[in-house]
Amino acid sequence: MKWSQLPPVGTKALPHSRDYVSSPLSFNGFDHLLVSSGTAALGIVLKWLQSQHTQPMTVVIPGYTCPDVVAACVYAGVKPVIIDLAASHYQLNLQQLAALDEPPDAIICPSLFGMSMDLSQIREVAGRQARIIEDNAQWFPEGRITNQVASLKNYPLPGNTHQADFFITSFGRGKPVNLMGGGLVAWNTARVADFAPHVPAATQAPAYFDLKARLFNIICQPVFYGGLTRMPGIHLGATVYHPLDDVHRMDSVRAERLTASILAYLRQSIHTQHRLQEAIRPLWCAQATDKRLLRFPLLLQNASARDHLLQLFNNAGLGASPMYARALKDIDGVAADCHVPFETPVSQSLGERLLTLPLHSNVSRRHVQRMINIADDHRQWFADTPMND
Repeated sequence: MKWSQLPPVGTKALPHSRDYVSSPLSFNGFDHLLVSSGTAALGIVLKWLQSQHTQPMTVVIPGYTCPDVVAACVYAGVKPVIIDLAASHYQLNLQQLAALDEPPDAIICPSLFGMSMDLSQIREVAGRQARIIEDNAQWFPEGRITNQVASLKNYPLPGNTHQADFFITSFGRGKPVNLMGGGLVAWNTARVADFAPHVPAATQAPAYFDLKARLFNIICQPVFYGGLTRMPGIHLGATVYHPLDDVHRMDSVRAERLTASILAYLRQSIHTQHRLQEAIRPLWCAQATDKRLLRFPLLLQNASARDHLLQLFNNAGLGASPMYARALKDIDGVAADCHVPFETPVSQSLGERLLTLPLHSNVSRRHVQRMINIADDHRQWFADTPMND
């Protein structure tokens, strides 16, 4: 195994810049609030929605997603209901959504690797009364990919995002825009006129932020990350359920860096993504083609093929990851807090058969060629969809 190892994700944390202080972030059609994390942003929305109800809300969530979604539901005191994904494309299983005993009060629609669900289809099935929350922790909403973004004033959101009542983003380590923490909650001003959550003021600004950011950027270099993965007791990237207990506004240090960090991300080339897409067919290819992906998703025919290919990629130092590695209901600590009315075979298939390759700036042309060479030698192991619908 190579000593050096690419991290699965690794957007650089930027130093402070005054270049964009006079160019704040604003969205066409949405207002927004900066908060302490993406999970906190989701919890704030759900808690405010719950305050409008006398009984615990029913909130639909997909069977393959981050357990932080459940943590936000528990924080807000709502009842998460897990339903499966479709097989042929990235979307909730609309048949299961329609078959629920009661119409859901809210639906959380995560953007997986940067691929978004069709929110208009979901609204048509769920009804106008359901609140739709687009969870963009793995994607910063982008109408079209261009590296010519000059300003974030009146930033145009994709048409699909305008179908949502709310959307959230995350600025943590490993997210598209990296502020080493923080999040954003935005609400559709045409659909939600009275959103006024109580969010405590920011805690004290983090000490030594720039030093920590530089240290993070150093650790994400393949030679340093490879050494870190070999340290006993460290399980980097493991999917673990953590309760949400820290909700407040974003501190001033991160807020000052927000605009520059978003612009830097949106101006990045996606040459690595294009090279891989030309050589390897990703999961749900049609939805992945025109999106800026956080990771490059590949589906294998079975669990043993996935695990073997993971080993081959990582023996070559290429930072492959199984992502969540299990369906949501099978992650420790999740099942007790969720209702699962249907079987979730697609979600379980993804947990067993999915792997991802990194796309961040530390991935070189040499790394990409190694990825393609390994994939070429094992084409017979790849699959197009988790199963037939």
